[in-house]
Amino acid sequence: MQKTVYLIDKDPAVIDVIALMLADEGYRTVIASKPFDLSELLGASPALIILHNGLDGKGITICRKIKHEPETRNIPVIMSSTNANLSSISQTAGADAFIQKPFDLDEFCALIKDTLSRHQ
Repeated sequence: MQKTVYLIDKDPAVIDVIALMLADEGYRTVIASKPFDLSELLGASPALIILHNGLDGKGITICRKIKHEPETRNIPVIMSSTNANLSSISQTAGADAFIQKPFDLDEFCALIKDTLSRHQ
């Protein structure tokens, strides 16, 4: 069965690249609506969430909300950003992993596989 990856990002070009890459790797993607809706996330039943830190300052808040809710707290979250402090930001938000933009696609795929394998 295909694993679903839920994408939360504001940049359509980035979403398209990530979605194509994930499809090539055999994953199904669901792109979050704007604004973020927790019930939509629950309906998607993702195995992993990729969350852009920016989102007009709401990335940390969204990650904390996901990690606070009993239904979603065990879904791994990978935060992405161009912010130089992403390591600290992702730790503060409760994310399971992070990747700095721009990122190498092979490195990103490896991080996704590693994160999923640690949370099964």
